[in-house]
Amino acid sequence: MSQQDTAATFNVDKPPKGAGPPDDDTIRLIEERIAYSNPFVTVNFDDVVFPNGATGRYTRITSGTGLGVVAVPYTNFRGLPYLGLVRQFRYPTGEFTLEFPRGGSDDLSLAETARELVEETGLDCGRGRQLGVIRPDTGLMDTQIAVWCTFHTLESLESLHREGDTGATVRWYGVGEVMGLVSNGKITCGITLAALALIQNSGIIREV
Repeated sequence: MSQQDTAATFNVDKPPKGAGPPDDDTIRLIEERIAYSNPFVTVNFDDVVFPNGATGRYTRITSGTGLGVVAVPYTNFRGLPYLGLVRQFRYPTGEFTLEFPRGGSDDLSLAETARELVEETGLDCGRGRQLGVIRPDTGLMDTQIAVWCTFHTLESLESLHREGDTGATVRWYGVGEVMGLVSNGKITCGITLAALALIQNSGIIREV
C-alpha cells in the first residue's frame, strides 16, 4: 500500500483559486488543520494540493516538540568496541525491546542527549559526537531526531541503573553481538537500526 493510500485523501473536484498544480512536484499546503493535540502528539489533517493538481487532505503527525535525540553509548573494552542498549517494555507493541536510549527533546543538542541518557541509563556523558539526523517516518511524521555517539569509561559496563517509570536497564554488547541481534530479529526498533547504520559509517567503530 502506498503512502498516499495511508496518509492522504484525494478530491477530484475543481481546485480552489490559486491552488493549481505546483510546478516543482511538491505537495503544497493550502490550510493547516489540527485534528487533535495533547502534550505528547499533534495530529494535523491539512488541506493540500498534489503535484497532479488534485486537492485533498494529508495526515501529518508531530511527536511532542517535533524534535528528539538518540544516544549511541560507546566504550572500548580490551581493544574491542561495545555499544549500550536499553531493554524495556514498549506498551504499543506489547513487547520488550532492545533500543538505543532516546526520547523527545527541546533541541538537538548533546546536552539534551545527556539528559535523556541519564534518565534511562544513569550514565554520565562527558563527550559526544553527532552522527547525523534521522526522520523516523517521512510519509507521516515531521519529527527529526539527532543521533549522538556518547563516549563512556569501562566502569559504565557495570551500571546497575533502573529507570523508575519504565524499568529500563542498560546492557552492553560487542558490535558483533549487536549485529547478531539484528540478524536474529531481536532488534526491530527502526530508530535504533538507523542510528546503528550511522555509527557504522562514522569511522568510530574499528571492529576486527
